[in-house]
Amino acid sequence: MSVIGQEEGIDHGSMRGYRQHTYRKVPATEACGCLAAVREAQRASKPVQQRSQKQRQGAGGQYVTSGTGTRPGRPILPPGECPTEGCSQECAGRTIQRRGWVRVHVQGSTMPPRSFCSGSCASVGIALAELRMDASAR
Repeated sequence: MSVIGQEEGIDHGSMRGYRQHTYRKVPATEACGCLAAVREAQRASKPVQQRSQKQRQGAGGQYVTSGTGTRPGRPILPPGECPTEGCSQECAGRTIQRRGWVRVHVQGSTMPPRSFCSGSCASVGIALAELRMDASAR
């Protein structure tokens, strides 16, 4: 005799009960406790990663806590405050650029050509150059 669809006999509140729900194709609910048992088993199987003090200092102490532990947080900088040395410096003529850098020159802008370290910095540079357009060039 098949147990598919039968709810009696399920060991509620445990992972075994959740597996019985799955096999019997009976939906598990919060009331029976099987879903809570699954969440607890998943939490126990993923240990929280502990970072050493040296690792925290290396990342500048910018860590974001999450349900599974800590991971380095992305520093959010205001536009134009890139920590990369040489970012947004003027380009003198047609100089050779560093690999991966972007040269921005907007025709008609009062801002001279500049080099940026990445696309996101370059987009800020383009916006600033467009804001500084010469009134006669518009």
